[in-house]
Amino acid sequence: MSAQWLLENAAPVIRYRTQTELIGSNNKVVLQDAMTALLALPQTQKRLALLRDLDYSRVHGSDSTNLENVLPMLVDFGLDYESEIFRREVKPGIHSDKPHDDFHYDKVISTPFLLQAKFPISGLVDFAIERINMIYDFTQHMNFDIYDDIKCYPGVPKPFQDRPLLKPELANGTICKLPMIYDILSMAEVYSRVSADIQAKIDNIINYVISPGYDIVVPMYGILRAQPRKYYAMGWDCKKPFNDNHGYEYPNLHRLLLYSRFPSAIKSTWFQNVIGFLMQYKTTDETFVFPKDYLMEKDCNWILGARMSLGENRRKKHWSEVESTFYMLKLLSCIK
Repeated sequence: MSAQWLLENAAPVIRYRTQTELIGSNNKVVLQDAMTALLALPQTQKRLALLRDLDYSRVHGSDSTNLENVLPMLVDFGLDYESEIFRREVKPGIHSDKPHDDFHYDKVISTPFLLQAKFPISGLVDFAIERINMIYDFTQHMNFDIYDDIKCYPGVPKPFQDRPLLKPELANGTICKLPMIYDILSMAEVYSRVSADIQAKIDNIINYVISPGYDIVVPMYGILRAQPRKYYAMGWDCKKPFNDNHGYEYPNLHRLLLYSRFPSAIKSTWFQNVIGFLMQYKTTDETFVFPKDYLMEKDCNWILGARMSLGENRRKKHWSEVESTFYMLKLLSCIK
């Protein structure tokens, strides 16, 4: 009933995604009509313009023009490289492997979004697997003793001196061996495409970050010592959303949907508790209405769950009911 309610009450983005993701319609006429309505939205055209003007060397940042926001914002609107209109706006040359050769921080960030948007760039899955192996080497031991005494290290810049210091063995140059939230998105994108052995390593990493032991991690991890007297701020950590050990803090629906893509997560007591917690927002009409701070929309990094809008007119009375219901149905579809 709720999916039909969305088709009758939602704006074009959620109507299109309900047809393709919740109902699984294969009616070409219905899907073409839904796509036409989606493309007619001014918000869709603005996001496509960002793709048209995208500088692929500008990867990291909270601005709407950075790769880590442009690509997932379009995916949220149901568009990716498989869409003709999407491909039309992609600049020539992005298929080259050259911008993605080196093992560096920008590559860790760009890889999941290029995978998510289905860019046919060779080497993306291989790089994700390389990161998985590196992270698993540490997480397999379920060791949460990750911080060192900052007083034992000289030359820590003054702005960093109030942050915890990760143990030096967790550094691989400027890259941390701990999982970042970007890695979790990469793992979700490659999970069905890798061997059972790599899947088992991913399961271990997910169990590590949803374990209560991981709750000691501070936001953004802290700082990393890459070489003597050279320090870097780290980010972003992989804290589980709706943490049931801490009063369901950090209500990040984007991140909850991300974790719902892993079998080890959805089988966990934590995930089942969160689903139970969210059921309190169910209405007598079988729809859902979440608190509006669960559905925030502001200029910030998409990966942090700050860009939740799905094209609904937020001046209309039922916008939050529509978006809440869609997000909840997506979650429930993952655990059937």
